[in-house]
Amino acid sequence: MNNTDEKIQTALLVLMKEKSLEEITIMAIAEYSKINRTTVYRHYVNKLAILEAIENDILNGLDKIDQCGINEADDRSHVLKVLESVNEKRAIITILLSPNGDSKFYDNFVNFLTAKGLKTIEDSHRFNGLDSRQKELLAQYISSALLGLVKYWLSHPEMSVEELDTFFEKLFRKGISCFTAH
Repeated sequence: MNNTDEKIQTALLVLMKEKSLEEITIMAIAEYSKINRTTVYRHYVNKLAILEAIENDILNGLDKIDQCGINEADDRSHVLKVLESVNEKRAIITILLSPNGDSKFYDNFVNFLTAKGLKTIEDSHRFNGLDSRQKELLAQYISSALLGLVKYWLSHPEMSVEELDTFFEKLFRKGISCFTAH
């Protein structure tokens, strides 16, 4: 990404902290970024294109994690790697998942996590007893749960990546009952 794109994208994100996307104009983005409005249009057709570039950057970064697949011994560290990647883009993801953010990003994030989870499940021998629908349901369940935990974690910066990973691991491996009194 070049410096101009970075300034334009940063301007949109800063403005999204205070306003909804509908309220933000290209003129406001140009003013905040100190870039001529014509230059903004040369780089992006509209504000949705700017938002799409930001979201694609995040999802592409996550997609690069273990593109070759996950082995069974390493699947826990895969979740940790995803969480570390999310943590690197924490400020941006927090804005995108906020009330002023993009609901489409939430859906794309869930779909991404579901696809990654399904691949992990299909590559693992531990889930051979499940049919394809059960594997899809499990992947959907896990990705939705992980995203819910991530949303909580983003608003609680005192919680470390490792702490969230350990919680998710315990929840996934042992279930909710491991948190209740016996």
